[in-house]
Amino acid sequence: MIKQILIVGGLAVALAAGIAAVFEFSGHEMARKETATILRGQNAFQIANDLKAEGYIESKILFLAELIRTGNFKKLKSGEYDLVGLDCSQIINKMVNARTVAKTATIIPGQTIKDIQNGKIAKLINLNDLSKYRIKDFQEEFDFLRDLPAGADLEGYLFPDTYELPENPEIDYLIAVALKNFDKKMSLDAREKIAKQNRTIHDVVIMASILEKEVKTLEDKKIVAGILYKRLDADMPLQVDSTLLYYKVPGVEDGRINKEIDSPYNTYKYAGWPAGPICNPDEKSFEGAIEPIETSYWYYLSTSDGATIFSKTYNEHLTNIAQYLH
Repeated sequence: MIKQILIVGGLAVALAAGIAAVFEFSGHEMARKETATILRGQNAFQIANDLKAEGYIESKILFLAELIRTGNFKKLKSGEYDLVGLDCSQIINKMVNARTVAKTATIIPGQTIKDIQNGKIAKLINLNDLSKYRIKDFQEEFDFLRDLPAGADLEGYLFPDTYELPENPEIDYLIAVALKNFDKKMSLDAREKIAKQNRTIHDVVIMASILEKEVKTLEDKKIVAGILYKRLDADMPLQVDSTLLYYKVPGVEDGRINKEIDSPYNTYKYAGWPAGPICNPDEKSFEGAIEPIETSYWYYLSTSDGATIFSKTYNEHLTNIAQYLH
């Protein structure tokens, strides 16, 4: 008896759907969007209405009937979906299994933590606390962080790349995948080269961040790395403009440089490394920092068109400044 009722009920739903489809008023349909968004808390009727309005389904009633027939009336999941070219059954299957469109976040080479917080990623994730995270927060999870200064922030370690995000991502997720990517990119071969040079990963991250801001091509990055390492070994100030411009430290306005300001990033005033990395560098900058080229040069300057001019003596450097920058 129960089986007969179910069969009759199913036929009734199908018949009602068929009749309703014939007489369903289409109304004014909105232009189809690239993706359909199902909001959290929407019920099947609201979802059907939106899909009909946006042109993804021809009939709300047929869509609802298919949900009832397949037992999925209350199983549709929120999210953003690509539904172009799909029929009712395919749409329902995609929504039941939450096969949403992947959202991506891109960290651009050369961005600072401050840039990331103020960039496009902030529309997907709340990044207000990004600058408050420290290396020590992740040292237990990532071996390569354990010898780094615990008080350092994550500047330099959020590897530039495009990352797929889950629905409603948390800031910890982005940090973790960026650090995992850094760990992967910093290969065993690279770590062996760093160790042979008696440097640390943190040294290389700082150097790579400087190269990212200072020069364009891989060849120039390797030569400039050689120059800057040579200055460090000679206890000579690095004298790098980009470290002074980092975060627009006090005394720097509109890109103008005051070489007398008292800042741990003032590599004109103080010899040795700046206080830390000044951006998040890409693979090319890391390669330059890990594989420096030894030359007889001690000075360099970057022209407005991105070229790098090298000099062996300070007087030659001054001549190049007069020729290329004035």
